[in-house]
Amino acid sequence: MGKPLSKKVVAAVLKRDGGLCVIQLDGCLRDANVADHRRNRGSGGARSLDGKSNLIAACGLCNGAKEDTKGELRDLLIARGVIIESGRTHEHEAQKARETPVWYPDGRVWRLDDHGGKTEVK
Repeated sequence: MGKPLSKKVVAAVLKRDGGLCVIQLDGCLRDANVADHRRNRGSGGARSLDGKSNLIAACGLCNGAKEDTKGELRDLLIARGVIIESGRTHEHEAQKARETPVWYPDGRVWRLDDHGGKTEVK
């Protein structure tokens, strides 16, 4: 397994997302306590996938359950930008994360950046 995210990065992601889980699967705890990779690093994956544009706030339940989703639910999470599908390389996947906006549970759509900010997409 790769090196965990720093507490500073996790705190920045949680703050950016208002401390609420962005994923919100059934049974969601709502209060976020982890930074979830939209494109999973897998077993050790590239550090380029640790950019804040690839991270969203999540509760422990949704963080654990997201990667096991299948079918229509997985398709919905991809459409919402919560899951980024694999790319040609890790850098390509990181670029996809920078380009793919996220539909938040409140209906607003945001493009995330690697500085910990977000810009609303109208």
